[in-house]
Amino acid sequence: MQPHWIRRRAHLRRLTRGRATYVRESWAFLRVEADRRSARYRHECPDCGALIISVNMPNGGWAHFEGARGLTRVKHPCLHRGEGLSSNRDDQTPDLFDR
Repeated sequence: MQPHWIRRRAHLRRLTRGRATYVRESWAFLRVEADRRSARYRHECPDCGALIISVNMPNGGWAHFEGARGLTRVKHPCLHRGEGLSSNRDDQTPDLFDR
């Protein structure tokens, strides 16, 4: 592990009650794992109990994929934010550039 200091920028943090609080700029001590292979593991989904693979992404955050054989590139629907969103245009919303 290679420890180093990082600067966290000031930001607003949303609290569980819905309010927001201001977090000041600060310095934090961060330990970086040299081996990224350990940042992936199999476990059961907390919602449905299916086997999933959780992968730590290089820029932070996690991605959760199906754990069955051959489905390791399919995102698990229980832990996928934005479910039901589509890249297609909605018929009810007018386009700003149509005349």
